[in-house]
Amino acid sequence: MPENPSKNDKYVLEYKMSDYLKSEKVLKGSLRNLYTVIMSLCNMEVKNQVRALEGYREFNKKLNLMTLLKEIKKIVYTRCGDNLHVKHNKAMGHIGFMDL
Repeated sequence: MPENPSKNDKYVLEYKMSDYLKSEKVLKGSLRNLYTVIMSLCNMEVKNQVRALEGYREFNKKLNLMTLLKEIKKIVYTRCGDNLHVKHNKAMGHIGFMDL
């Protein structure tokens, strides 16, 4: 905003800020809805593994989709911590992730 803003500059800024805040609300709502959909699509084994995670309460409380996806990816790719055949596990994990 300029040093000496005119009334018009103030109105334009207010309009842009209100539009930005509306977009942010819609995005947060969509991400929360998507969190619920992703969690409902998981099978019981993956759900139980996700619920057993240390930080589950926090990201479930906030309905944090990105954390949920990161943890599901970790669970599916590592196949319960077997790091001996990482490339094979990733390939099989990708197939399993697509099955979700």
